[in-house]
Amino acid sequence: MQLEDVLNGIIRPKILVQAAKISLQTYSRDRDLKRLFKVQFLPQPRQALELLVLQETELETARKIGNAAYDMNLHIQIMTALLQELYLLPRDT
Repeated sequence: MQLEDVLNGIIRPKILVQAAKISLQTYSRDRDLKRLFKVQFLPQPRQALELLVLQETELETARKIGNAAYDMNLHIQIMTALLQELYLLPRDT
């Protein structure tokens, strides 16, 4: 399955997506992505997207089943990073 197919299949609550879009205003790839991945050097956007999709899928599963360990703040941060990485992907011309 292609990354684009996975991304097109992501359907999340409107409020979660809105919060992530608002967070884009203060998002810093260098600061925030390093913190989320716990790395010193950042991956390329496509690789970062793949990692973010995995993390977001786990968070979405935890949200849906009502897992007490679900972290909404982290979910918003991951969604924000995911949206930003999408913007950085090269566009087909």
